[in-house]
Amino acid sequence: MEDSDIKIFGQKQAQSCDDELRLIALMEEQRANGNTEKAAKLGDYLSGIFLKEKELLTRMEPVVGKLDYPQSIVFQIKILMFFAAEYTINRILPNTVLKSTAINALYSNIKSGDRAFYDEFSDGAEYSFYYLAVRKESNSVIAQIAKAFSMLCGKENDETFFALGKRVFNLVCEEVESIIEIFDFANETTP
Repeated sequence: MEDSDIKIFGQKQAQSCDDELRLIALMEEQRANGNTEKAAKLGDYLSGIFLKEKELLTRMEPVVGKLDYPQSIVFQIKILMFFAAEYTINRILPNTVLKSTAINALYSNIKSGDRAFYDEFSDGAEYSFYYLAVRKESNSVIAQIAKAFSMLCGKENDETFFALGKRVFNLVCEEVESIIEIFDFANETTP
């Protein structure tokens, strides 16, 4: 082993320690300013909406149309809605601590409130298709999401399902963004 190997190892350890200290400081700041509690409540609130399936689908009908589909399609709609909520949380919340806190609360409540749905979507490949759609180098994430939704519904070339996917995704993203604004997260001060 050469001296240069030891120096590199020491630098990596120091950087790792600095990263950990920054994360701890961020966690303490978010806890102190109330953001961590708000993020957990956000996840709780959103899961409460998702767990009331009939009410949720009825509330969506004025924007997306009548959702009178077979259970397999309703399941795909719910998956898309859940993904859109998680996508919006990740897009809007200011840091990883808050994003993780909100999403963990959301998942935990769905897991305990609707275990069958949780097991289905957590074991399924649907999320992978949506993540790929978001990561594609395209100027329209919404179009890529709608395309994935149509395919997952087995209606790949059906414009009706493409349009439905766009409307559902847009509606959920807008609603979740509005809900996040209501929680009034404190601004960050840690660099």
